[in-house]
Amino acid sequence: MNKKNYINSVEKLHTSKDFKDKTSKLMKDTLNSKRKKNPIAKKLVLSFASAAIIISASVVGFNYNNLFTSNKGANNNLAKPGITVAEMELPTSTEGTSTRMLPLFVYKGRIYLHYNTTFELNNEFMVDKEDMLNLRGEYLGKTIGSIDEWSNQEDYATEFASTIGESDVYTVKGYDSIYRLMVYSEYPDGFSCEIYDSFGGLTLRSGADYFDLLQFKDNIVSSQWESYDSWNNGKSELSNATIDDAFNEFIDKLYTSTPVDITTDLFTENTDYDSQKFIYLKTKDNLITALRLFKDGYVYAPEVGFFKMDENVFNAFWNTMPATNPLQ
Repeated sequence: MNKKNYINSVEKLHTSKDFKDKTSKLMKDTLNSKRKKNPIAKKLVLSFASAAIIISASVVGFNYNNLFTSNKGANNNLAKPGITVAEMELPTSTEGTSTRMLPLFVYKGRIYLHYNTTFELNNEFMVDKEDMLNLRGEYLGKTIGSIDEWSNQEDYATEFASTIGESDVYTVKGYDSIYRLMVYSEYPDGFSCEIYDSFGGLTLRSGADYFDLLQFKDNIVSSQWESYDSWNNGKSELSNATIDDAFNEFIDKLYTSTPVDITTDLFTENTDYDSQKFIYLKTKDNLITALRLFKDGYVYAPEVGFFKMDENVFNAFWNTMPATNPLQ
């Protein structure tokens, strides 16, 4: 594809509603976060924004609206019950197609993405070195900046191929290296450190199959929440969530929640000011993970998909986070 054709393709770009909404919101958040020096808010803004590094002509690759594929099948009696997180789809050809390039790298045949779990940032928008050193494990190798929007399958098959240039890759202490690794880079005036996850192919029979990998149980030290109105309008109005019985029971029930393959679009059907809430959970190692809550008991984890919770427990926690109607 020559440059002229590529430019024409970009001008005709059509992306998913979720991606466009998220991208425009991130730009607002980045400005607002500089005014409100909230470490959790700042880090999540930078993390979500990093998902929009390159947009090219049509959507191939990671589809955040359709992450689940069922293991069940009428002609597959040996299939285990549950839902499997979809593998990231790679382009089979660069001619006539394109990808939006996410921050990712390849290790042992798996694709690791930087998206939903981040380090907390200090007031200088930096990771505290102590936090990084406490989690940095075994050195595995160095990424190479070999993947771009014109890459093919062979490029993705190269060990440590990436969209992020050259960075050192380490295991993360306390986490399964199959699903979580760390990328570390040094600069003349400092360093950066990011968490990368690989959940493609993971079979989910209950919430425990995912949340155990995040080390949530008995490990959350604080939480903040944000209303849909704040999130959707880039207000960054975060409030502290009380760590009480309702909160603790909510976390417990995440582990027994049911992975579900949503057939309706909860993103577009729930746009009232109090129809969604976002929670940012900080664990003892100063990692922060975002979850998106939908009325009627649905929890959305962007890397893997939807979980259906016990509605009584869900509602008890939901009601501890009263949202203000912006029209009143």
